[in-house]
Amino acid sequence: MYTVFVVDDDLPVLHYLKEALPWEEVQCRLGGCFQDPEEALSAAGASQVDILVTDIGMPGMDGMALIRAMRALHPGLKVVILSCHDEFDYAQQALKLHVTDYVLKETMTAGLIGDLLKQMKEALDADRTSEAEKRDMEAKVKQNDSLLRQAFMLQTIQSPLLNVREWERRAQEYEIEFSHGEWVPVLAFPDRPREAIARFRTSELLRDTAENVLAEALGTGACEVFPYQQGELLLLFPFSSEHRIGSWKRVEEMLRTQQKCLLQYAKVSYSFLIGLPCKEPLRLKENLAALVGLGKERFYMPHGSIGRMEQALPVAGLGDELLAQYVPALEDFRQLVLQEKTDSIAATVGQWMGIMRENRFHPVEVKEWMLKIVLEIRLRLKSLQMNPTSFSSGLLHHDVMELASLQELGEWLQHFLNQAVGCAGRIRKESKRREVLECQRFVASKWQERVGLEEAAAHLHLHPNYLSRLFKRETGENFVEFVTRTKMEKAQELLERTDKTVEEIAAMLSYENKNYFTKLFKAHTGALPSAYRSAKKR
Repeated sequence: MYTVFVVDDDLPVLHYLKEALPWEEVQCRLGGCFQDPEEALSAAGASQVDILVTDIGMPGMDGMALIRAMRALHPGLKVVILSCHDEFDYAQQALKLHVTDYVLKETMTAGLIGDLLKQMKEALDADRTSEAEKRDMEAKVKQNDSLLRQAFMLQTIQSPLLNVREWERRAQEYEIEFSHGEWVPVLAFPDRPREAIARFRTSELLRDTAENVLAEALGTGACEVFPYQQGELLLLFPFSSEHRIGSWKRVEEMLRTQQKCLLQYAKVSYSFLIGLPCKEPLRLKENLAALVGLGKERFYMPHGSIGRMEQALPVAGLGDELLAQYVPALEDFRQLVLQEKTDSIAATVGQWMGIMRENRFHPVEVKEWMLKIVLEIRLRLKSLQMNPTSFSSGLLHHDVMELASLQELGEWLQHFLNQAVGCAGRIRKESKRREVLECQRFVASKWQERVGLEEAAAHLHLHPNYLSRLFKRETGENFVEFVTRTKMEKAQELLERTDKTVEEIAAMLSYENKNYFTKLFKAHTGALPSAYRSAKKR
């Protein structure tokens, strides 16, 4: 529904319009009735107003001034003027203010005003439809321009530049002219592409969002933005070799600002890799191709960083050096898991990521090397009867090979090792708990016999000292205390359910000395066996 404000210093008129107009029938809502134009203007600043019905001659602010002020707040406002004056001057002013209708109060009826409100509702509907169509058309034009920009950049990078003049003609459509100076290409790429694409559903939506943020933040003429692939963008900055230091500083400052904008509005962290200044199309093509092909360099860039292609260090191949690091690295990570050294995970991972960064091995080989290590750890956990679904080899391979940077690899490895340590801890506890439970079952089955620690340890194939320490740690009582408690609980059951004498029960529980048995029973229950039986019978 559209909101209507009614303003008139004549209270009976306000009351009449409020009560007589069929508001629901005309599909409008009365937002307020005001005698004071200033009060109406204040209320209009705090809420949406679509239609204004106002008197023209009021003390203080007249109707014309109110219309101007409210139009400034709500440009699409529709207006009906109520007046006692049938003068050309008022009508002329109303015409200039694009007033929908001018009604004399002496001819005003609820039906007339209702019809006008219906007409204005239809006009507002048409305006909204027209505005929506306009926005849709603008979006299509913008999307088409984005696709053309992407196609131009893909063709520039991937196809031979056979006709330089034709390329320059097309480049001029995007304000790229070498007659005005040099251009510096910059590659913008998301630091965590897999996470970013998942959040935006598609790489195209991520790219379009980033493009819109950059185009809005950079403004016209500061830089040309071209969408590329997988959320990546290529930027072209005007550059002056005569003012080289200032130009580099300007480019880097603008990129820092863009990083903040992307993080604030798109919630995505981007890094930038800056190419070399180019004076002519062929050199620019070579620079662009080099930038998008520097996957190795990007792998070693920290998240949220800005680097220069001319500062890129060569990346080593796998070689024997990386292979030589496999055994010590595997041992370090395996010991973290088996000894459950959670506090050391971050430091150890940081140390090995530092070795990778220092030597700058090929990213694919680094990921394959790391994958082999985590699969070895998975195999070790599996041998301990624990094979979590989150550690399936297929998922591990997919996760590791999808990682886009060394920093992301390090974070993923820390998460994996923490999970592995948790699994190792559960395996250890379950294993020890099983040993204790088996020991308890063995003792319970031997309640009529004398059971010693050595006999129980032999049954479990454990050393007596180890079993003693394990039993105490897991249950809180030592082995002898548990055996005594088990026998006393059995004695309680026999006293309650049988007519056997205390001497017979003591003998059944392998106690040769009745007095010793009685002493143990009283210590356990607080009563002598005979008194316990009498109390239970009562």
